[in-house]
Amino acid sequence: MASQIKTEIEANGKNLQYWKDIWRYRALAIELAKRDITVRYKQTIIGLGWSIINPIINMLIMSFIFGTVAHLSSDGDAPYTVMVYAGTIPWTLFSRNILLASGSFLSSVGIMKKVYFPRIILPVSTSISTLIDSAISFFVYLLILLISFFSSGFVPSIRILLVPLFSMLPIALGFFIGLFLAPLNIKHRDLNQAIPFLITIGQYVTPVAYSFTVAVNAVPEKIRFIYELNPVAGVVNAFRWCIISTNEFHWPSFISALVFIAVFVPLGIKRFRKGERTFIDLV
Repeated sequence: MASQIKTEIEANGKNLQYWKDIWRYRALAIELAKRDITVRYKQTIIGLGWSIINPIINMLIMSFIFGTVAHLSSDGDAPYTVMVYAGTIPWTLFSRNILLASGSFLSSVGIMKKVYFPRIILPVSTSISTLIDSAISFFVYLLILLISFFSSGFVPSIRILLVPLFSMLPIALGFFIGLFLAPLNIKHRDLNQAIPFLITIGQYVTPVAYSFTVAVNAVPEKIRFIYELNPVAGVVNAFRWCIISTNEFHWPSFISALVFIAVFVPLGIKRFRKGERTFIDLV
């Protein structure tokens, strides 16, 4: 007698079946990540080269504006371009995860209506796809560090070995905030326009193109603690600390980042699961 396969579909179930399905559909997450990368660079002449060009141009522009024109100081003995690129990598991880996770359902309406799978697979797949761009960016950064060594004698800290670990912080922070915003992004389409705008502003509020120390000293003392508790500033500065030996590790902003992640992990999942029931009706 042939064995029967039992399939349970529960958009908002309370048991562990949903989470078991996530593991069962792990191959789908990888395939969707491959699709995202293919679609992003399809019919482009340079292809994955855009993952190299975009951060380098961004680094050069910000280094010129803040370093050459504004004459802001770097972190310790690090060349300004080295400091800026060290801020660009974690910021990109954060911003792309929050942007893609929050908008993953609007871009995948067709597949959601055709087949069942745990909907959280969609933002997970977009998060996986961002790792490819980030890996390429970090490889370019290693070349920049090599050039800086021969041109200015700059030597990165041995803490650079901790970069993979500290890269998980901006990924987690962006992903779970994006997960929390995903249901709201479907109900209120204005968010789809507002999130990229807020991310652009956030890049300049967060010490990506300038030193965290310079930023803290420039903020009035009465409200300085607000800036110091910026969780994204915490993960950016911690990432720089891994590379620049003279960079000061700022515990308040780092702890703030850990608290935000700890809050948004359950909050994002709970909000997502609650809104999951009405996704198909709204998209």
